Amino acid sequence: MNLTNTREYITSRQFNPSKKMGQNFLINENISKNIVSSIDFHNVDLVIEIGPGLAALTDHLVDQKFDLTLVELDKRLNEFLNKRFKEKKITIINQDVLRTDFNELIKGYKNPIIVSNLPYSISSLVVLKFLKCEEINNFYCMLQEEMVDRITAPVKTKKYNAFTALISYYCDVKRTMSISANNFYPAPDVGSCFISIKKNQKKYNEEFDKFLRLCFLNRRKTMINNLKSKYDNKIITNSLSKLNISLMIRSEELSPEQLFNLFSEIEKQNG
Repeated sequence: MNLTNTREYITSRQFNPSKKMGQNFLINENISKNIVSSIDFHNVDLVIEIGPGLAALTDHLVDQKFDLTLVELDKRLNEFLNKRFKEKKITIINQDVLRTDFNELIKGYKNPIIVSNLPYSISSLVVLKFLKCEEINNFYCMLQEEMVDRITAPVKTKKYNAFTALISYYCDVKRTMSISANNFYPAPDVGSCFISIKKNQKKYNEEFDKFLRLCFLNRRKTMINNLKSKYDNKIITNSLSKLNISLMIRSEELSPEQLFNLFSEIEKQNG
């Protein structure tokens, strides 16, 4: 199906895109091609596409050297995809990605990656799920511009938060292209951005994740006041002093590396 005919397909089949699922279908063929062309498929043996929808990206992923697995929650779209690719050797799973076991999907593969056009409502949860899966190192996804701004926010800015620090500490995030709302149907309220998220060599630590959430619990409070609900005040002050950090510091003033060093020092002193 030509992507420019997506609107016609939806209306002729009386297919109503679900607002609840955050369905906005890409209808610009050139952008679809450019997105797939921007992905590094070197040595990739499996691509997991989350939310393939009406196959805007899938059409350019199928028939390549790697295996392809689609995870689609909408039963209507699952039926569409099964009919469309019935002659192709791909796996199609009708399931909520948040309940999907990535480790099960990637068994037997050496270099799997994820590709997705994520609904805004679950974007942070899926990125976090990727972060926790040790065997998948690359995630290429389309997010709303607002979400990307938060993920890439610099230190000491209003958008810099716990999630920013977590992703920045474990991954390298790069913007590939910005995509205006009129390239989707129905058109969302804001533009989108296609990005790559590549893990570094640091291993995800769930306790550090919890620590960051605590640090940013109340942005108006100092680090000490945010942390004292869990840690002894003396341990916090001693840790800050040892790292030459002001006792009046707020979380958004510290880089992800400084936050991890503080976490490590506090945990060390906490025994």
